[in-house]
Amino acid sequence: MTDSYAIGQDRTADGTATVLSIGGELDINARDDLREAILGAVGRGDLVVDLGGVTFLDSEALGALIDGYNAATAAGTGFRVVGATGVVARVLAVSGAGELFAS
Repeated sequence: MTDSYAIGQDRTADGTATVLSIGGELDINARDDLREAILGAVGRGDLVVDLGGVTFLDSEALGALIDGYNAATAAGTGFRVVGATGVVARVLAVSGAGELFAS
């Protein structure tokens, strides 16, 4: 089975944050990889998760984002989710996670 998602990682130009650029469908099949990528980036400065390329987000993937937020908070680093549109933005809004990630 081919993954229906992609996770890219880069650093900001000033080196103060890690940016995870996510694309595709984030469901139970993506959960572990997403969680691993996020937790692996925690502790190396602030973390920005760009969901601009995501077309679907289920509760399992949302849980991975929340795990990352909790880990970043415990480590004393910033955690932001950006770029969500359409149904993905709606999931974040309805779940309340959008407000959590914006704080």
